[in-house]
Amino acid sequence: MQRLWITPGTDPRTLLAFSRSFSVDLGEKPTMLRPMVATTAVTAALILLAGCGGDKKSDSGSDNNSGDKSNSSASPTAPSVPTFDPPKSFAIGRAYPVLKDPAESTLSHAGVALVGKVAVAGNKKVLNGHDVTDPSKTWSMQVPPATTTTVSMALPPKAVKVDGKDVAVVAYAETDKGNGTQKPQGLVVVRWVDVSTGEKIAETSTKTGEEQPGLGTVAYDVESGQIAVQAGSWTVFADPATKKATLVPGLEPAAVHNGVIVGQKEATGPQVVDATMVLADGASGKITKKVGPPMGDFNVLAGTSKHAYFYGMKYIDYDAGTEAEALYSVDLSTGAVVTTALPKASAESGSWTCYSDEAASVACVQQATADKGETMIGFDDETGKKTWGFSSDSGNRNVPEVTAAYHGVIYAKTEAQPVLLDAKTGADLPSATPSGSPSSSDSPSTGSTPSDGDSPTSGDTPSEGSTPGSDSSSGNGDLSLFDGTLQSPTSVSPYGGVYSQQPHGDYTVTNELDSVVVFMKATA
Repeated sequence: MQRLWITPGTDPRTLLAFSRSFSVDLGEKPTMLRPMVATTAVTAALILLAGCGGDKKSDSGSDNNSGDKSNSSASPTAPSVPTFDPPKSFAIGRAYPVLKDPAESTLSHAGVALVGKVAVAGNKKVLNGHDVTDPSKTWSMQVPPATTTTVSMALPPKAVKVDGKDVAVVAYAETDKGNGTQKPQGLVVVRWVDVSTGEKIAETSTKTGEEQPGLGTVAYDVESGQIAVQAGSWTVFADPATKKATLVPGLEPAAVHNGVIVGQKEATGPQVVDATMVLADGASGKITKKVGPPMGDFNVLAGTSKHAYFYGMKYIDYDAGTEAEALYSVDLSTGAVVTTALPKASAESGSWTCYSDEAASVACVQQATADKGETMIGFDDETGKKTWGFSSDSGNRNVPEVTAAYHGVIYAKTEAQPVLLDAKTGADLPSATPSGSPSSSDSPSTGSTPSDGDSPTSGDTPSEGSTPGSDSSSGNGDLSLFDGTLQSPTSVSPYGGVYSQQPHGDYTVTNELDSVVVFMKATA
């Protein structure tokens, strides 16, 4: 294995040249990365690429002849990141680089998720994990598993539970060309990864009959790790417990729980009002029940362990353009349907997006159209009924841009700042002013200094991220990658939140990085 000893002042371009001089086959097992002090953003990126090995014993400090005690100084029983369920205030924690794939479109970026205490980022080639409480715990898993397989698409990682463990589940669209004289086969591969170790705990591979299957709508059972993902004219149901997958024909999934899938079957033709909502048995792939009124079109919005949510529309007079529309919630256990009628709107009225807080509430947002502003509606997931709602066209509130929901809180942003809403009532929640300074939350001595907490550039200084003590005790990582402004999280756990940020700064850095995963630690 090649190694490069990094010292302060090393030219980043030298590191980049070294990183391009070799490749590492990570196989299906994760490669534990040896902790190094990141002197620049590129150094951190190099660590992800190199994958130099080393177990906990070799990294414990007793085997370290350099005298660097940064590894042994961190307490394994006292994480530096506090937990709140749900978090309502954040401060900058760490920033992780994601290397750019030269073959990937510049418009496509790695998906990110916070799975328990591990920030996970993945694309078509690699899945990386970073323990936000311990900078020394980092793993990387390569995709695809075989040299004859090419990956055309990867869904963003999703946080689920499997046997009580925090697990990231990812679905890939692959083409296998390694079957001799047989034609290439399209596959949907679903992989579950234990984020505490970076090890694969289950995987399914399903032939779709298409050489290059595309991936569409996906539904997750966050309690069991089951997944239902649309692939062309099929839905693939995969279960980590049985390690088996089944094809369900002609179904777009909205929700999955305990092996039951709720989805929609499209209308058989234009101007035909026979689109339906259906229940299906995942294990057998059979449709078990049709529910609700037939419509011209259903749009899948969200799924929970209790209900599936849809937008439905049909034309009353197709030529005149008049239509009827509503939001529907379908009970996964009984198939009972609750209808929330909507006023007649423009032809663009179907642009709804819904977010489940994975507890008891769902929030749905309709984008602005040519003749109306945004609308936001909240549902009680126990009953599937509307409990609150407001529009930017009336009253004194603007509808924010929702980015995530978690355990009773809606995380969103306005033009001015990130905001929080109560998922049960829609009311604004008070929150502490977000801190872009790592020193204010990580160090009692510096946090007591007003100038430190007020300075938005204190976390942007490369030397702070390069200090061994800072990296090991506070877990800041390479904060030179952080652009100084906290955003609303797109994935949340009791440890905080994460979101993807575009690279900034030196041209060499921005040209080599796909994106930056920003971890915000929970402070309240």
